[in-house]
Amino acid sequence: MRRRQGTMPSHGRLLLVLVTALTLALPSLAATPHASADDLSEARAQQRALQSKIKAERAAIASLTAQQGKIKVQIASTTKQLDGINADQAELKQQIAAASTALAAAQARYAKLTDQLDQLDWTLGILQDELDDRQADLSQSKQLLAARLAEAYRTQQTSLLEQVLSADSLTTVLADVGNYLSLGDQDAQLARRIEADQASLVELQRTTDQTRFNTDQLAGEVKAQAASLADQKASLDAAKKRLDALERQAKSFLARQEAAFRKANATKTAANAALSRAQAAQDSLDRKIDQLIAANSNAWHIPSSYNGTFSWPMAGTVTQEFGCTGVPMEPPYDGCSHFHQGIDIHAPYGTPIHAAGDGVVVFVGYNPYDAPPRAWIVTIAHSGSLRTMYAHMIGGKVPAGIHVGAHVKRGQVVGYEGLTGHTTGPHLHWAVYRDGLPVNPRLYL
Repeated sequence: MRRRQGTMPSHGRLLLVLVTALTLALPSLAATPHASADDLSEARAQQRALQSKIKAERAAIASLTAQQGKIKVQIASTTKQLDGINADQAELKQQIAAASTALAAAQARYAKLTDQLDQLDWTLGILQDELDDRQADLSQSKQLLAARLAEAYRTQQTSLLEQVLSADSLTTVLADVGNYLSLGDQDAQLARRIEADQASLVELQRTTDQTRFNTDQLAGEVKAQAASLADQKASLDAAKKRLDALERQAKSFLARQEAAFRKANATKTAANAALSRAQAAQDSLDRKIDQLIAANSNAWHIPSSYNGTFSWPMAGTVTQEFGCTGVPMEPPYDGCSHFHQGIDIHAPYGTPIHAAGDGVVVFVGYNPYDAPPRAWIVTIAHSGSLRTMYAHMIGGKVPAGIHVGAHVKRGQVVGYEGLTGHTTGPHLHWAVYRDGLPVNPRLYL
């Protein structure tokens, strides 16, 4: 059938109606709420700031992890020393104090991380709310356009209407009707801006979702840090308790000795005289032993040098370390008012005492230069310039093979812990001398 001349085809009429609706609708959209360029620019800036904060948070977590690794090594080293024999309580105390300080710093960093993560989560929530508002504005614009189209065209031709209303791109719709009507520049710009804003919102939502995923991961990592900190604190607390027990034992033992010393030397003058006698007796014995080593070096086959290391002569609780001390029953030496020239080890009475290293026995017996009660002493020369002394052992109880001139091996029993000499409790006084001068035994272990 031929159409009547001058009559527009049905699809042409439909497009004309749509164009008319768009012409009416688009100018009115300028008054509707939508995601402005400034709003979206601000959202992008917030996203960049969030990403920067997440990066900083990850760096902080990595730093905290490294810090905790060092603390773990510190605590493990301290625990190992506590598990070993004759722990150096002063050194362990310093280690525990350092670990405690480091752990406190790590806990403070964890608290700061938690606060920062809470702030990050809050900021992310605000951004999500803003994006939801912008999406609602665009949806409102589309709904208004749909209402305009429905009002302009009330026919059964719903398929094209549905296509227009469901289209993601208004530019596509405008291109379809462009043959019938050329929209004004303002209307075209508005349509393009709505479409660009829609694309920006999609991208911003995607990055926001990714940011949320990243912050959830951070939350898990921070939670793991909390568990690690709790474990380290428990380990450190256990080490503190063990060290406290050792210190209580040492203090109790020393307190008994000091009480006995004060009782025997009620005045300061008497105490000073007693210390002078004790030091003189020790000095005399030291000179005698040096003379014995020099005179019998060849006969006893004392080596010229000692290349090995020492082992502990006995396991127990160290009640006094080598060096300057506040213990009043030690004589002055090397610029200190009171100086302990060896290491004291407390263990049950009768505990075997072992040679710290290979050597030759150069003295066995009571100190002949001391006033009663005298200490039973064994001295071993490990070389012409290095010797060890074991004092306060059970008097007269001499293991087989221990006599002057006897060669002993490291670990061989040389006596038994006693309380001979000026002491109120069983312990071993172990001293090391190099070139006739007392040195710290721990340096040779």
